[in-house]
Amino acid sequence: MVLVKIITLYYDSYEKNFGDGFYPQTTFVQGYESINMEFKFTDGFWKQSSGDPITGFDGNERKNVLNLLNHHNYISNNILDTLGYLI
Repeated sequence: MVLVKIITLYYDSYEKNFGDGFYPQTTFVQGYESINMEFKFTDGFWKQSSGDPITGFDGNERKNVLNLLNHHNYISNNILDTLGYLI
């Protein structure tokens, strides 16, 4: 079974393009860009299937992203693959 979910994430475009990398978050921040990212649940974990590879998450954002993905799907998964990077 493959589940597909699209969530909106927010990021600092300067940091993504010229700084430390792509560190999106789940909450809106004034001045940040938004992106709809697709994830697929297959083989027991969520895998990013669209957009640029996520470099990582700050603070609790990894948990927040997993909560959004797992919500309403009755899944309690804690593994996230961002285009080849298990984080």
